[in-house]
Amino acid sequence: MAVFLPSDTSSIHYEETNLASLRSKPSHFVCGVYLICVRGTAVVSTGVQQYALGEQTELIFLAGSLIQVLCASDDFMVRLLMFPKEVFLKAVLPIDTPYLNYTHEHPCYRHTEDERSQATWVQINLWMDMARMLFCGNVSPFRLQQEYNFLQGLLMWLFNTIQEKLSVAKQYSRKQAVCHRFMQLVRDHGAQEHQVAFYSEKLCITPRYLHQITVRYMGGRSPKQLIDEQLVAEIKVLLSEPDLSVTEIAERLHFTDQSCLTRFFKKNTGMSPRDFRLKNFAGGEREIFVRQTENRLA
Repeated sequence: MAVFLPSDTSSIHYEETNLASLRSKPSHFVCGVYLICVRGTAVVSTGVQQYALGEQTELIFLAGSLIQVLCASDDFMVRLLMFPKEVFLKAVLPIDTPYLNYTHEHPCYRHTEDERSQATWVQINLWMDMARMLFCGNVSPFRLQQEYNFLQGLLMWLFNTIQEKLSVAKQYSRKQAVCHRFMQLVRDHGAQEHQVAFYSEKLCITPRYLHQITVRYMGGRSPKQLIDEQLVAEIKVLLSEPDLSVTEIAERLHFTDQSCLTRFFKKNTGMSPRDFRLKNFAGGEREIFVRQTENRLA
């Protein structure tokens, strides 16, 4: 049975799961998410980016992200931590920015076979063991302090592992580094900022130079294509909420109106928002959607 993962949490949450609830519907997490793959394989999408997960792979989003499992092996399993934004902001204060910048640009890391990386993998699982002990059914009066101490300790420990990860990052050229930063910006702002100029200004480069970089390093795709791919994913997340009308979704995503969103979505997916909902809602969910739509039209 699929374990339902909420989009946010008010306390640190530990789970061992196959992420089955994220296979049919993408979810936009408000909280931070840190997971390690302990068995099997999967492909995880954040909209415009995809990450191949296998055993001994880490994936971390400190400020939350759109996440969907595109495919997974039958034996796929992760150990997952969800942590509230407020706890993270407090815990991260004494930590230097290089680790945070690296994590934003390279959220996925696969451990290598060398002794140091394997030792780190064992230690990561010890941290997960501690999280399971502390936060699964724990009703301690010291819970808030435990959460803060645990998350700060984990982040500081992760910061100490940065050197082995930076050795991988050093292989990237300046253009590749700019590309990583662009993808991070799209992941963070793609729901509201739809124009290339916003991102080129943030990166202090020209739109033409940004175009050259993404075409070279992102499979021939232009910056606008990448932004649109993220936006389509954001729309799909909101369409998965039957209580939201297309007009409300258009307002949230800064479209001029409903018809503008509908044209954009149909151009990029081949179906209207309504058709997408009918196709992806199953059983009772579809009946609820149809009934709600009829009520709006009544």
